[in-house]
Amino acid sequence: MIRKSISLLLLSLSSSMASAGTMGPPPPPPMVDVHPWSITGTLGYGAFEYAASGEGQTPVGRLAIGKSFMDFGRSSIGLEMGVQNGKTMDLYIPQGTLDLLGGLPIEATITPFIDLLGTIRMNFNEASPFFLDVKLGAAYRRLNIIGRNTVNNKSQFAGELQAGIGACITEISTLSILYQGVYGGSLDFTADAVNATGTIGNIPVQNSILLSANVLLNV
Repeated sequence: MIRKSISLLLLSLSSSMASAGTMGPPPPPPMVDVHPWSITGTLGYGAFEYAASGEGQTPVGRLAIGKSFMDFGRSSIGLEMGVQNGKTMDLYIPQGTLDLLGGLPIEATITPFIDLLGTIRMNFNEASPFFLDVKLGAAYRRLNIIGRNTVNNKSQFAGELQAGIGACITEISTLSILYQGVYGGSLDFTADAVNATGTIGNIPVQNSILLSANVLLNV
């Protein structure tokens, strides 16, 4: 009886070991990108300097893709590239200057622009969902004059700043309220009465308030 029990036990153990051998090693854990890509969608409202009365205000829309490159605690540093809508408006130029060019207002389009920003996200403390959101870099902008060839078009790089406060909404998404400045200088418009031509020196500054949602793409 004892011998039979031992035989049954050994048979059971050998069957278990054989079954375990056919299962193979456990599958590897899923890959997680430590510094994932993200997409940012932004809506807001802004205003251009040197626009004719009532024409400088504009809705703002921006779409960007970014990537974090360095973490320290729950804070991070990265890069973001985006595209933002433009605006068509009459420029503010004193009537005396316009009279030298025929007296009609000068209409211009600031075309949609591309920007490249360094991003810094700094948490207030480990337990808080809130963070400081800062983006700093440059935008490439173009201003096209509509309907006349006696005033120049203008292209230039401009410094850009976005800064504000954000909060984590889920594990993969955040929401931020930001001030945006896309800087340039005064319009610096000059008129040549002899040749009836005008020259624009700078693309006007744009100031905006933005609501920005960021979502991680691969976690």
